[in-house]
Amino acid sequence: MSEIRDPIYGFIEPSETELKIINTSLFQRLRRIKQLAMAYLVYPGANHTRFDHSLGVYHIASLMAEKLLPGKENEEKRRIVRLSALLHDIGHGPFSHISEDVLDRYSDSDDTEKEKIHEKITAKLIEHNREISGLLSSDDKKNIIGLLTGTKVDFSLMREIVSGPLDADKMDYLLRDSYFCGVKYGVFDLDRMLNTLDFYEEDYDKHIAVRHDGINSLEQFVLAKYYMTTQVYRHKVRSVSDAMIIRGLELGLDKDEINFLNRLYRYENTEEYIDNYLNYWDERVINELVFSEKPGFAHDIFKRLYNRLLFKKIFSEKLKDIDMLNERIKDKMININYKENEDLKRKLEKEIASIKPLRCKKEYVIVNSFTIKSVREMSRNSEGEIMVIDKSGDKKSFEEESTVFSSIDESMKDMYFEVYAPLEYVDRIDKNRKLTEIRKEILNILREMEV
Repeated sequence: MSEIRDPIYGFIEPSETELKIINTSLFQRLRRIKQLAMAYLVYPGANHTRFDHSLGVYHIASLMAEKLLPGKENEEKRRIVRLSALLHDIGHGPFSHISEDVLDRYSDSDDTEKEKIHEKITAKLIEHNREISGLLSSDDKKNIIGLLTGTKVDFSLMREIVSGPLDADKMDYLLRDSYFCGVKYGVFDLDRMLNTLDFYEEDYDKHIAVRHDGINSLEQFVLAKYYMTTQVYRHKVRSVSDAMIIRGLELGLDKDEINFLNRLYRYENTEEYIDNYLNYWDERVINELVFSEKPGFAHDIFKRLYNRLLFKKIFSEKLKDIDMLNERIKDKMININYKENEDLKRKLEKEIASIKPLRCKKEYVIVNSFTIKSVREMSRNSEGEIMVIDKSGDKKSFEEESTVFSSIDESMKDMYFEVYAPLEYVDRIDKNRKLTEIRKEILNILREMEV
């Protein structure tokens, strides 16, 4: 058995088949896709990749499966869980989740399901990729795709190990992102968490839970997710660079009409599309745009990113602190990135671009909004509540059992409205003067806005 040394967990020991999958060009491509896009512009060590992360998820999922699915009778289930964890991210495109916004916008698919495009691509790769096909049986592929999509599993806890309220994916990215960003926000007691894992049965199905004596490690885990969101994932440089990547790609498609971007980001359910998709990763997209001899918006924005000449955050305000805005306008502002509000977004960007101290191209003004949920609400996500097995053996929600979290006001959440643009200034005094004037003008624009 081979060993892979990981900086978080020590040695990871894949089986012979799993090692062969890791050594395919399909899986090795993940080495060239950064886990956190361009977060290295603010955290120099954040150069870890989807390759590292996939190995980490595989390792934790293996430990979880051993704990929750013990014995020889569950050996096959554990094998499918491990393979699913290993392969869960092979469909990611350049810049990881950042590209997902662009794929969603430019896809011609009429599919209304919640499944993300990179997840569809993952399923197609598992089913049809030639390298994978030689290593997995037909039943293996059906079972792995069934687990990843939630359409075919013997017990829900098999899927929840890979994708659920308390899954291997979250455990790894919190620990890994924290380690490589050089912060401590994402640290929690993994060993204690794994030791206190349990399950409960409901309607002839099984679901993951944590025993009551592991509640402190669970509180650590939830707080880690909250602090990593507020301190790392929503860091202003990360927010600006993410927004610049998305805007650069959008302009490359809409304005510059760059051929390779059209073929990459207009998803089609064809073999030709998938083959082309696999030929792109972060650096290739960056290099093709930065070193292109053809001038354009995408070239300029990615050249700025390449040289860390970033746009500035010229406005940031909690929506609740902007007075004289009616609820209808506030609702549109917090959902400003949705397709149905695109006309309003472009109108705002055009008006802001004409503000005297700014005076830039309207394409270079980026309006953005996001919500940071309360730590209590963040303990629940799209996969459902985290459950705890109490001393009497009954299941309770984490919020009921945690003294810390039961006292938190769930309604306390922050909804932010921000604007990024290439502000130029001479010194700090000039910068502060311009930002003060710009803020005043943006507030006037927002208060006079008609919907």
